[in-house]
Amino acid sequence: MRNLVTFSAIIEILAITIWVGGMAALAFIAAPVIFQTAITRESAGKTFGLILKRFHPVMYICGVVILFAGAMRWAGSYNHRLNASEFTRYIIAFLMLGISLFSGVVISRKLDRMRSRMPAGIDHVAKDDPRRVEFNNLHRLSMTLMSFNLLLGFAMVVMFALRD
Repeated sequence: MRNLVTFSAIIEILAITIWVGGMAALAFIAAPVIFQTAITRESAGKTFGLILKRFHPVMYICGVVILFAGAMRWAGSYNHRLNASEFTRYIIAFLMLGISLFSGVVISRKLDRMRSRMPAGIDHVAKDDPRRVEFNNLHRLSMTLMSFNLLLGFAMVVMFALRD
Protein backbone atom coordinates (compact mmCIF):
# COMPACT_ATOMS: atom_id res chain seq x y z
CA MET A 1 0.00 0.00 0.00
CA ARG A 2 2.90 2.36 0.66
CA ASN A 3 3.86 2.14 -3.03
CA LEU A 4 0.34 3.23 -4.00
CA VAL A 5 0.54 6.26 -1.72
CA THR A 6 3.99 7.17 -3.07
CA PHE A 7 2.87 6.74 -6.68
CA SER A 8 -0.22 8.87 -6.06
CA ALA A 9 1.97 11.62 -4.57
CA ILE A 10 4.23 11.57 -7.63
CA ILE A 11 1.40 11.83 -10.17
CA GLU A 12 -0.34 14.45 -8.05
CA ILE A 13 2.72 16.71 -7.88
CA LEU A 14 3.29 16.31 -11.63
CA ALA A 15 -0.32 17.31 -12.35
CA ILE A 16 -0.15 20.25 -9.94
CA THR A 17 3.13 21.39 -11.51
CA ILE A 18 1.79 21.21 -15.06
CA TRP A 19 -1.51 22.89 -14.19
CA VAL A 20 -0.30 25.70 -11.95
CA GLY A 21 2.98 26.18 -13.81
CA GLY A 22 1.16 26.32 -17.12
CA MET A 23 -1.31 28.91 -15.86
CA ALA A 24 1.50 31.00 -14.38
CA ALA A 25 3.50 30.82 -17.63
CA LEU A 26 0.46 31.88 -19.63
CA ALA A 27 -0.47 34.73 -17.29
CA PHE A 28 2.98 36.11 -16.52
CA ILE A 29 4.98 35.33 -19.67
CA ALA A 30 2.87 34.45 -22.72
CA ALA A 31 0.07 37.02 -22.37
CA PRO A 32 2.32 40.06 -21.78
CA VAL A 33 4.65 39.09 -24.65
CA ILE A 34 1.79 38.43 -27.07
CA PHE A 35 0.05 41.70 -26.24
CA GLN A 36 3.35 43.60 -26.44
CA THR A 37 4.41 42.24 -29.83
CA ALA A 38 1.16 41.71 -31.75
CA ILE A 39 0.27 44.22 -34.44
CA THR A 40 -3.20 44.83 -33.00
CA ARG A 41 -4.79 44.21 -29.64
CA GLU A 42 -7.44 42.15 -31.40
CA SER A 43 -4.90 39.80 -33.03
CA ALA A 44 -3.17 39.43 -29.65
CA GLY A 45 -6.51 38.53 -28.08
CA LYS A 46 -7.22 35.95 -30.77
CA THR A 47 -3.75 34.42 -30.39
CA PHE A 48 -3.93 34.23 -26.61
CA GLY A 49 -7.50 32.95 -26.80
CA LEU A 50 -6.37 30.09 -29.05
CA ILE A 51 -3.50 29.24 -26.70
CA LEU A 52 -5.87 29.27 -23.74
CA LYS A 53 -8.38 27.13 -25.64
CA ARG A 54 -5.65 24.53 -26.22
CA PHE A 55 -4.57 24.69 -22.57
CA HIS A 56 -8.08 24.08 -21.19
CA PRO A 57 -7.99 20.31 -21.88
CA VAL A 58 -4.63 20.18 -20.06
CA MET A 59 -6.31 21.79 -17.04
CA TYR A 60 -9.20 19.32 -17.18
CA ILE A 61 -6.83 16.33 -17.36
CA CYS A 62 -4.67 17.66 -14.51
CA GLY A 63 -7.74 18.21 -12.34
CA VAL A 64 -8.98 14.68 -12.93
CA VAL A 65 -5.49 13.27 -12.29
CA ILE A 66 -5.22 15.14 -8.97
CA LEU A 67 -8.63 13.87 -7.86
CA PHE A 68 -7.73 10.36 -9.01
CA ALA A 69 -4.47 10.61 -7.00
CA GLY A 70 -6.57 11.59 -3.98
CA ALA A 71 -8.71 8.49 -4.45
CA MET A 72 -5.54 6.38 -4.73
CA ARG A 73 -4.13 8.01 -1.58
CA TRP A 74 -7.37 7.28 0.27
CA ALA A 75 -7.42 3.67 -0.96
CA GLY A 76 -3.76 3.19 -0.02
CA SER A 77 -4.05 4.63 3.46
CA TYR A 78 -4.19 2.26 6.40
CA ASN A 79 -7.43 3.60 7.87
CA HIS A 80 -8.97 4.97 4.65
CA ARG A 81 -8.83 8.54 5.89
CA LEU A 82 -7.29 11.68 4.52
CA ASN A 83 -5.84 14.29 6.84
CA ALA A 84 -7.32 17.79 6.79
CA SER A 85 -4.56 19.14 4.52
CA GLU A 86 -5.11 16.43 1.93
CA PHE A 87 -8.90 16.77 2.07
CA THR A 88 -8.64 20.55 1.63
CA ARG A 89 -6.24 20.12 -1.28
CA TYR A 90 -8.72 17.88 -3.09
CA ILE A 91 -11.57 20.30 -2.44
CA ILE A 92 -9.38 23.04 -3.97
CA ALA A 93 -8.64 20.79 -6.98
CA PHE A 94 -12.36 20.12 -7.39
CA LEU A 95 -13.12 23.86 -7.27
CA MET A 96 -10.33 24.61 -9.74
CA LEU A 97 -11.63 21.94 -12.11
CA GLY A 98 -15.14 23.37 -11.90
CA ILE A 99 -13.89 26.90 -12.55
CA SER A 100 -11.79 25.68 -15.48
CA LEU A 101 -14.72 23.82 -16.99
CA PHE A 102 -17.01 26.83 -16.60
CA SER A 103 -14.40 29.15 -18.08
CA GLY A 104 -13.47 26.83 -20.94
CA VAL A 105 -16.89 25.53 -21.87
CA VAL A 106 -19.22 28.42 -21.10
CA ILE A 107 -17.26 31.69 -21.10
CA SER A 108 -14.82 30.86 -23.93
CA ARG A 109 -17.62 29.65 -26.19
CA LYS A 110 -19.62 32.82 -25.58
CA LEU A 111 -16.56 34.94 -26.39
CA ASP A 112 -15.91 32.93 -29.58
CA ARG A 113 -19.54 33.32 -30.71
CA MET A 114 -19.39 37.05 -30.08
CA ARG A 115 -16.14 37.38 -32.06
CA SER A 116 -17.64 35.45 -34.99
CA ARG A 117 -20.64 37.83 -35.07
CA MET A 118 -18.31 40.81 -35.47
CA PRO A 119 -16.42 40.18 -38.73
CA ALA A 120 -14.59 43.50 -38.55
CA GLY A 121 -13.44 42.65 -35.03
CA ILE A 122 -14.30 43.81 -31.54
CA ASP A 123 -12.00 46.84 -31.82
CA HIS A 124 -14.21 48.21 -34.61
CA VAL A 125 -17.32 48.19 -32.43
CA ALA A 126 -18.21 51.36 -30.54
CA LYS A 127 -17.30 51.29 -26.83
CA ASP A 128 -20.92 51.86 -25.78
CA ASP A 129 -22.30 49.18 -28.12
CA PRO A 130 -24.06 46.49 -26.01
CA ARG A 131 -22.11 43.74 -27.81
CA ARG A 132 -18.79 45.30 -26.83
CA VAL A 133 -19.97 45.90 -23.26
CA GLU A 134 -21.01 42.25 -22.98
CA PHE A 135 -17.75 41.09 -24.57
CA ASN A 136 -15.70 43.20 -22.14
CA ASN A 137 -17.70 41.88 -19.18
CA LEU A 138 -17.18 38.27 -20.29
CA HIS A 139 -13.48 38.92 -20.86
CA ARG A 140 -13.16 40.46 -17.39
CA LEU A 141 -14.96 37.44 -15.89
CA SER A 142 -12.62 35.09 -17.76
CA MET A 143 -9.55 36.93 -16.44
CA THR A 144 -10.95 36.96 -12.91
CA LEU A 145 -11.65 33.22 -13.00
CA MET A 146 -8.14 32.47 -14.29
CA SER A 147 -6.60 34.69 -11.60
CA PHE A 148 -8.67 33.04 -8.89
CA ASN A 149 -7.74 29.60 -10.22
CA LEU A 150 -4.08 30.56 -10.18
CA LEU A 151 -4.34 31.72 -6.55
CA LEU A 152 -6.10 28.48 -5.61
CA GLY A 153 -3.35 26.58 -7.44
CA PHE A 154 -0.66 28.40 -5.46
CA ALA A 155 -2.53 27.51 -2.26
CA MET A 156 -2.68 23.87 -3.35
CA VAL A 157 1.08 23.85 -4.03
CA VAL A 158 1.81 25.29 -0.59
CA MET A 159 -0.51 22.78 1.06
CA PHE A 160 1.20 19.93 -0.76
CA ALA A 161 4.62 21.22 0.30
CA LEU A 162 3.54 21.55 3.94
CA ARG A 163 1.77 18.20 4.17
CA ASP A 164 2.56 15.86 7.03
